[in-house]
Amino acid sequence: MNAERFTSPELKEYERKILAADERILEIERQLFVEIRSGIAAQAARLRRTAGAVAQLDVLTSFAKLAADRGYTRPEFNATGELLIVGGRHPVIEELLRQRGERFVPNDLCFDPGRQQLLLITGPNMGGKSTYLRQAALIVLMAQMGSFVPARQAKLPVTDRIFTRIGASDNLARGRSTFLVEMSEVAAILHHATPSSLVLLDEVGRGTPSSSICRSTLAPARFSLRTTTSSPSSPIFLAACKTCTSP
Repeated sequence: MNAERFTSPELKEYERKILAADERILEIERQLFVEIRSGIAAQAARLRRTAGAVAQLDVLTSFAKLAADRGYTRPEFNATGELLIVGGRHPVIEELLRQRGERFVPNDLCFDPGRQQLLLITGPNMGGKSTYLRQAALIVLMAQMGSFVPARQAKLPVTDRIFTRIGASDNLARGRSTFLVEMSEVAAILHHATPSSLVLLDEVGRGTPSSSICRSTLAPARFSLRTTTSSPSSPIFLAACKTCTSP
């Protein structure tokens, strides 16, 4: 085309500034980010202390509001191994029932050190056995977190670990049936449980007859109780299985 583009030194300089603006913006942003990061790093220790204090305040105020709103009680800890829960409630199920206008029926739980370290719960499907087991674990866990608990009274020992064998699962790709997975988990519990542990066993041996389930559920507890007779105490066992008359 028979045309000529008009230009001047001023326009060339303006063009250069426009083309370099994106790179300049990125450079300025990078420099500002580095300055902010360096300033924060210099105050890192103070920021961590502040964050820790705010987090602790958040947790404690949440515990306090929850206890006030739902009528929780302060638990009492003891060194004798006694576990007593009077009027206990499952915190999650209780709230779900409340939203539906229904009421959770409180229940009690008692373990006497040296005399009663095993509690076997039997009953039909959907009879509340698993709820009872989980409720005990949640109350113990909440108490050791520093929270009030959903109960009228709670006397608890200091628990080092909570072991559970609940639900059914398998790993067929590795040749592990549901029963083998359950037995492996029970074996791990027996190897690692201490006299300060709480053990929950929910129908060990699923897929077998009810009598076999009861035997499989009771056997680990009996084994642990027999092998710890020379110790001051043994782990607390809370077990559940379907109704049966097997010894």
